[in-house]
Amino acid sequence: MSDKHLPLGWLIFAAALLLRLAWVLTCWTANGPSLEFDDERLHWDLARNLIQHGEMVSSDGRYAARMPAYPLFLSVFAGFGDAGILLARLAQAGLGAASAAMAYWLARAALGRAGGLLAGLLVAFDPYAIFFANLLLTEVPFTLLLLGLTACAWRLAAVARPAWGAFAGVAVLGPTAIMLRPPAAGWLFLLWALLLVMRGFSRRAVVQTAAFTGILVVLMLPWGLRNQAALGAWAWLSTNGGVTLYDALGPQANGSSNQTFIHELPELSDLDEVARDRLLRERAWDELRRDPGRAWRLAGVKFLRTWSLVPNVADYREGAVALASAAYTLLVLILAGVGLLRCLARWARPTTIAYHALLWLPVVYFTLVHCLFIGSLRYRVPLMPLLALAAATALLNGRDTPDSSAEQAASADRP
Repeated sequence: MSDKHLPLGWLIFAAALLLRLAWVLTCWTANGPSLEFDDERLHWDLARNLIQHGEMVSSDGRYAARMPAYPLFLSVFAGFGDAGILLARLAQAGLGAASAAMAYWLARAALGRAGGLLAGLLVAFDPYAIFFANLLLTEVPFTLLLLGLTACAWRLAAVARPAWGAFAGVAVLGPTAIMLRPPAAGWLFLLWALLLVMRGFSRRAVVQTAAFTGILVVLMLPWGLRNQAALGAWAWLSTNGGVTLYDALGPQANGSSNQTFIHELPELSDLDEVARDRLLRERAWDELRRDPGRAWRLAGVKFLRTWSLVPNVADYREGAVALASAAYTLLVLILAGVGLLRCLARWARPTTIAYHALLWLPVVYFTLVHCLFIGSLRYRVPLMPLLALAAATALLNGRDTPDSSAEQAASADRP
């Protein structure tokens, strides 16, 4: 950031950090190192085995149960035992605060100081983001990657001659996002296509897109080689995709996640993780082909679960928590909708259009993904900061001309 805007950005960062630290320490005082969800226990298990035994493998022998980025992050803290869980949560508080600062920078560069302030505060005070800072799940780091990649993409689209840092950000953060969450692969390819369109298929844009592809292959290759050596198969993503798809579409599916079928299907017991993943994927697609109407009905349930105003967990559906969650979600959705409508009335403002397109692309994409796979409020947590950035455009009025200063602001400002 430039010196002129540094204090406000740091204040937003500090406010977000204090809120998240307070929540993490409160939970630690009440519950210590206990891990509430199965995915948390699996992530910590992978990280701990990497430190103790030199292999990223689950205790039940799965080598590609999850993508490697998050277990690698946790492995920094796994050597400290139970105290490492607290350190990891504190680190996530810092990442969450960095997301608020990133939102401020991007909105200020695109929309001006008022837009940056609104976006930064909305992300800083997001009750879901604060809650997830205490969980060893991928939501917090993925949120920061999502914002960082979007910010770099906006610079490529909106600035006539963007610095090479924007290109490097898209090139590196994209594969990193996939190494954190496999569904990010589809979004990344759509993002590259959108950037090509926004940049008029210029020679520079085409060359950079080709470079993005090459860098993606290079960065993903070690994971594929490792899985080929450990599993005898090129598992470029994880061996959890078929399991999740069957969880979402199998005969037992109801929109939520319940993977007890893994222990109830006897034919799975003698299969390795690759064969099990393949078999469950095939059976899930068979269910979809057999009864597509049921899949559509489940998609509606999953959509409502993903975008529920209140948490899906019964313990949090009432009282102050539910009220605050609903109020925050409604505020952001309404403002984001108003901002989008104002954008549609501003076809002469190309950087505002680019800004909205880059924000709504992952929102729509990941919503559709989770209408096919499992629907859960946790999967929309990384999308809320993007909607907060869209909400900031609701402050624009007929006299605002953000396009005239966007390139100057984007060139002068730094996160």
